[in-house]
Amino acid sequence: MRASRYTIFMYGAIIGVPLLMMLTVVGLLENNPYAYTVLPALLGVAASVFAVTGFFETFAHRRYEGSANRLEDGIESSSKVAPRNTGGKIITFVLKRFNNSTKALDSATYKVRATERTTVLGALLEIKDYQDNTISVRCNCRMGVCGSCGMVVNGKPVLACETGALNAAKDEVVEISPMLGHPLLKDMVTDFDDFFERHKSVEPHLYREDTKEKYAAKKEYMQSKEELDKFLPYSYCIMCGLCLDACPVVNSNPNFIGPQALSQTYRYHADSRDQKGKKRLFDVDSMDGVWGCEFSGSCSKACPKGVDPAGAIQLLKGDLMASLPEN
Repeated sequence: MRASRYTIFMYGAIIGVPLLMMLTVVGLLENNPYAYTVLPALLGVAASVFAVTGFFETFAHRRYEGSANRLEDGIESSSKVAPRNTGGKIITFVLKRFNNSTKALDSATYKVRATERTTVLGALLEIKDYQDNTISVRCNCRMGVCGSCGMVVNGKPVLACETGALNAAKDEVVEISPMLGHPLLKDMVTDFDDFFERHKSVEPHLYREDTKEKYAAKKEYMQSKEELDKFLPYSYCIMCGLCLDACPVVNSNPNFIGPQALSQTYRYHADSRDQKGKKRLFDVDSMDGVWGCEFSGSCSKACPKGVDPAGAIQLLKGDLMASLPEN
């Protein structure tokens, strides 16, 4: 259908435009007034219509052919290598997907041709596009800023967009599973409602006693470089949740507030502009707070931004001990 319309428009352009040009020339020779007004206008309109329509028909025809080819490539078994890349190595991806009927994680195997630039997230999206569109993956920025694509790759919680497929592969196999430190929704997508509630519970914002100053400040809050350095390393948290998944205490004690919330507690406690004082410390002075941490350091190792939640928790413990009366 598209090919026949394309042919008709081309024949129309070949026949119609010269015919109008000939009528215009004859009208000029006979000094016909229409040759100076109507015929040139019709000629311009016809040429524009034929040119524009022919261009769009050609573009639509090529796009239709490309879509048909991709559709033909996509209707294949999950063992087929996705057709986008031509170089690199064929990597086997084993996805742990939750089975509602058995209430367990089942394995699904896919193959992707990966290059040095292929990330785990890129491979998952390629599998979703070409092999199995039922796979659920959460992602947004694809550059390690939003923290949406956290998952477990070969036993380590990582951001899929920052993890190279070839680097992660062991014997050309990459095993991917969801973060089990958070409630599972579907495939690699987990529920962060409880995570955000923990974060919210520590009041992660500057507290000022003078509310008028807070909302109508006449000057900025001045800080020295030394004051800035005390809290700046803990302000890089992107709330990806990897530290909670890596924490052994979170996975054994669901009431433990977790390393992310505690590191943010220290971030604002150490900020010289904050005026909440010791109350911020006392809010986490419990076995479900700082004293629940066993200092395994897994949270700090998992953090993709170099934040040290384990170190922040130890600093909170030190400040709490220092706040006790001497006798």
